[in-house]
Amino acid sequence: MKTIGFLLMVLLAVTDAAAQPLVGYPSALDTVQVQNYRLVYYDSQTPGPPVVLVHGLGTNLSIWRAVWPLLRQKARVLAPDLPGFGLSDKQEVPATPSFYAEVLAAWLDTLKLAQVDVVGLSMGGQIALMMALQHPDRIRRLVLAAPAGIETFTPEAAAQLKALFTAETIAAMSPALYAQNVQRNFARWDPDRFGWLLEQRAQMQQRADFRAYAEANARAVAGMLDEPVFARLPEVPHPTLVVFGEDDQLIPNRFFRPTETPADILQVALERLPEAQGFLIPEAGHLLVLEQPEVFARQVLRFLF
Repeated sequence: MKTIGFLLMVLLAVTDAAAQPLVGYPSALDTVQVQNYRLVYYDSQTPGPPVVLVHGLGTNLSIWRAVWPLLRQKARVLAPDLPGFGLSDKQEVPATPSFYAEVLAAWLDTLKLAQVDVVGLSMGGQIALMMALQHPDRIRRLVLAAPAGIETFTPEAAAQLKALFTAETIAAMSPALYAQNVQRNFARWDPDRFGWLLEQRAQMQQRADFRAYAEANARAVAGMLDEPVFARLPEVPHPTLVVFGEDDQLIPNRFFRPTETPADILQVALERLPEAQGFLIPEAGHLLVLEQPEVFARQVLRFLF
């Protein structure tokens, strides 16, 4: 009986953890069913044109927490948890850029929004580009923050990345290694400002859907590599703002491109996107939306409005 009681306590603890909101999230969230997935999203419900914020790999809508208070002064800010991430459903998610582009278009249908501005961070940038290619009429303007999809990889490099980012390695990552990886996203790590990211990861590991989250991350890495958008960048007709942090340590990949800088990738984007302008943010790493939210939001508002 003691053993059964202990197991029941563990089961209840896991269930309670899965039901709890994650640290960093706003208190009010909305939920809708999109393509058989329960999709959780933030809606500022403020006056103004709709602006959709698309998070990157391994993150969720809370990554925008420092930005949406600034953007919602002039816009209706909408930020979804993509299927596979955050609080949205995670089971059997293809997690490719084309899949997410279709999910976002269907989500906009449920909200009765014909056209929006899209701001994509990292993987969210590649998803935004794919959406611009698949549903050009749904987007008015694009903002790409440290976007994936501009940097290219050889087949050999792509294979190495897929082998490195498997569901097993993601799920088994120790707290110390995860903390080290998170800190690489910033020009200057500040535990008082960014330590909640580590707390959130610890919460996620207690959720019943953590393994499915790891599988979605692995599929997302493979999806970005298998569905490159680089060759089609000249087809993107939308006015586009491309923003990088000067101290981004993730893009370009330092292992495969040791001599290149974020400024080099930005220049490639400006050369290939027909209607693009760019901006480098000093003292900002890959997660520039957390590290320099005021600078980032100011550039976005200037560009969009």
